[in-house]
Amino acid sequence: MAYTSIHTIRATVSAAIAYITNGDKTVNGIYVNSYACRSDSAGASEDFRTVRGTGTGRTQILAYHMIQSFAPGEVTPEQAMQIGEELCDRYLKGDYQYVIAVHNDKDHLHCHIIFNNTNLYNGLSFTTEHNQGRKSERAWAELREISDEICAEHGISVIEPIGKGVSHYENEMQKEGKSWKDKLRVRIAEVMLYSRDFKDFLEKCSECGIEYVYKPSNKVKLKFRLSGDGQQKFTRADTLGADFTPERIAEQIAEIQEKLSAANVTPDMLIETPKPVVPKTEPKPTQTVTVQTKPKQSAEPEAITETSETAKRKAAAEQVEKFFAARRARRQAQLDMLNATATKPAEPKPEPSALTPQPTPTESKAPEKKEDPWKAIRGMGRADEIIADLEAGGVMSFSELSGFFFNTPHSDDHTTELADLKKRFTAIDTLIAKMKHRDELEPVYKEYQGKSGWSQSRFKKKNAATIEDYEATVKYIKEHIKRYAVDGKPPTMLDLLEKSNKLKSKWNRLNVEHTAFLTKRETAKKYTRQVRQYINEQQMKREREHSRQRTQAKQKKSYLE
Repeated sequence: MAYTSIHTIRATVSAAIAYITNGDKTVNGIYVNSYACRSDSAGASEDFRTVRGTGTGRTQILAYHMIQSFAPGEVTPEQAMQIGEELCDRYLKGDYQYVIAVHNDKDHLHCHIIFNNTNLYNGLSFTTEHNQGRKSERAWAELREISDEICAEHGISVIEPIGKGVSHYENEMQKEGKSWKDKLRVRIAEVMLYSRDFKDFLEKCSECGIEYVYKPSNKVKLKFRLSGDGQQKFTRADTLGADFTPERIAEQIAEIQEKLSAANVTPDMLIETPKPVVPKTEPKPTQTVTVQTKPKQSAEPEAITETSETAKRKAAAEQVEKFFAARRARRQAQLDMLNATATKPAEPKPEPSALTPQPTPTESKAPEKKEDPWKAIRGMGRADEIIADLEAGGVMSFSELSGFFFNTPHSDDHTTELADLKKRFTAIDTLIAKMKHRDELEPVYKEYQGKSGWSQSRFKKKNAATIEDYEATVKYIKEHIKRYAVDGKPPTMLDLLEKSNKLKSKWNRLNVEHTAFLTKRETAKKYTRQVRQYINEQQMKREREHSRQRTQAKQKKSYLE
């Protein structure tokens, strides 16, 4: 399943569609599709506006924007497009125009869907038809249910919207690598690695420069703060992420201990337990430093100024950073040694009494050199630059490049097949639209059939356009639905939707290969003339050399005779 959200668009529909169809996010528009409208921002917004003109014009909502996000690595862009279109079919039921785009510019794939707020057939708004009543009955609740059902059918997991965002200041610090929350997360994770249980973890936090407040009976059970690192307030553990709550910390420590026990490794073997960090302060010229002595019972404790406290915290932070840097280096070296020992097969030790024969020397064969796929043009001027550009465009050998010289048929060239698929699913989509239009007109036509005589004539005169439209629509459906019949039975609208989606899925899959082929062809075109000229020159040189050798052989033979 996937995480879904929906919000309204009250202005600039064109800009919103332009954003979701951005070529940098959709591989030059490969992962963009539409229903009952054009797929470009200008065309789609104009088509939306045309349908919106059939409504009352009272609603301030122009369109809706849905987002469907998937976990990293769970779906391909083609699967994401298929799932997104299934969501639109079930959620919108073919009554609303939409543009769908799959973005792959982040770690997780996500679908953007913008659909018109006005029904194609009755002019009513989506807000009126589906977003009224109790909260549990509104559109966003139904969207989540339908999305979960579809994703369950495809075996997709849920992305739960947990955790909170970060402040603007914290975001800027993250970009600069100075975020104290990030430092705190890293420090806590490292302490977990060599802690034996949660109690031991809290003790080691104090030793490693992490202050904490743990009150299990309170609503906020655990808070952290870095000692002397500029952090003034304590941070709730749950704001650091789901893995930093007391329960999850205890679970992770238990998991680490279990894995270490299975490998016969203790935390002491893997990492040295840190010694307590003692802040060192250097006296400043303007400050007086007094040696602290053990106070008497009657004496009042000495007051610590804000300046000296800040200096202590900064010194403690520097000391902690130095300690963790050294410990990380030791840990990495020890882990590398453990991994090498685990992967290296154990060699049997010879018995003391047995004589170990000297191994007979064997000839080591040099690894076979792979043939250079660009050998034919390596001597050409700017060869390395040209080859790098060709490989960046997907042309990986001279053999593949030469195929473009003579327009040799390519396995990824799907020009004809893509055109045929688009023609087929467009015809089905048109038929579906006609069937829905027929259903909209049918009540008027049935009322017309139920009348007779003068009453029927008068009704027909009043509703002539609707009756003629209905009869023309029915005629079109009868003429075109026959080709989709199964066992002599006409298909339902859902059957046609399923067939259309299968054709679109195949079109999307082939279009990816075809787009890659077009990129290869355009890249090859840039160097076709230059490479062919070089190949012809090399061929002429070889022919001249062969001619010279033949002439020399004839002269030598004539001389000997």
